[in-house]
Amino acid sequence: MPRRAELGKIPAADLAYALSRLIQEGKTSVAEVRRFAGERPARIAALERELANLKAGHATDRRAGRLVGARAARGKKPKRKFTMTAKARAAMKRQGQYLAALRRLKVAERTRVKAVARKEGVAKAVEFARKLAKAA
Repeated sequence: MPRRAELGKIPAADLAYALSRLIQEGKTSVAEVRRFAGERPARIAALERELANLKAGHATDRRAGRLVGARAARGKKPKRKFTMTAKARAAMKRQGQYLAALRRLKVAERTRVKAVARKEGVAKAVEFARKLAKAA
């Protein structure tokens, strides 16, 4: 289906011919064409009323210092309730300890600690990193 902008470039005589061909081929009916043609003035009037309401609402809301547009009706979005399991909390704590322990080490020692973390786990890596930090 062509876009509206493309239809605007087609002369009215050609559009009338295309419409009559569609009716002849049974793709659309005369009743549908009449119904859509009849709806046009009502649709224009509805759009004009909506525009007038928006203009009036916009002017009053600006004076009152309220939000204008879609955000005015929406309000504040409720904050998501975040629940964390004990297991997740412990994992985050270990991760923080791991990062803090790595920060104190030199590059060569960090690579050794990272290898331990991959092989034996983060808890063992934290212990190893603390031991290396004390030795230094």
